[in-house]
Amino acid sequence: MDTKHYQNHTLVDVAYKALKRDITERAFLPGQKLITRELHERYGISETPIKLALNRLITEGLIESTPRRGVNVKSINFADIDELLDMRKMIETYYTRNILHNFKQDPIVQRQFVENLDEHKLLVQHGLDINDYFQVYTLDYEFHRMFLGCSGNRRAAQVYDNLGTHAYAYYIYGRQDKEETIAGVKEHEEIYGALVNQDEQKLRQCVEMHLENARVKIKSVLARA
Repeated sequence: MDTKHYQNHTLVDVAYKALKRDITERAFLPGQKLITRELHERYGISETPIKLALNRLITEGLIESTPRRGVNVKSINFADIDELLDMRKMIETYYTRNILHNFKQDPIVQRQFVENLDEHKLLVQHGLDINDYFQVYTLDYEFHRMFLGCSGNRRAAQVYDNLGTHAYAYYIYGRQDKEETIAGVKEHEEIYGALVNQDEQKLRQCVEMHLENARVKIKSVLARA
């Protein structure tokens, strides 16, 4: 392996994690401009890995690059939340019949759902530091990604990935009650139960309720900010 390439890749990861942590802990605020030179001074990392880390965060939807304005922490507003969750509802409820069929036929996916839920429940039942918080929302994303993966439509899964709907999670860190986080996991369990029972009507209801509850919860948290 090219040692220089490996070291550079490691520095990208370090810069990526530092940036995400600072945005989540509101050291950088929504709308704030991020200047590569200042980030280099802040983290002690050369500008090339920082630029690559910024590109990664642009892909994830946490920051944005606009002509003549440079790179900024992405602002999130109620209209964005509504549009993104409407898109998620449309995608996640359209393929329910295919999802049920493919879930039933794939014991590996069934086991992965159980493992995801077990780890998710274990994390949220304890106090969450920021690293646990990142893992919780990774598990949340992976649950929905597995769910949509059962549709068998790779394009739909790609569209879901590109929506970046989980970026909102980094704006509500420390503002959401533990009970609200636990409630979200319980809703995942209800979705899983509908999959196991092969109940299409129940599955649609659970997904729609989960996304509507997420909409209300996110707006409520941001309104309190």
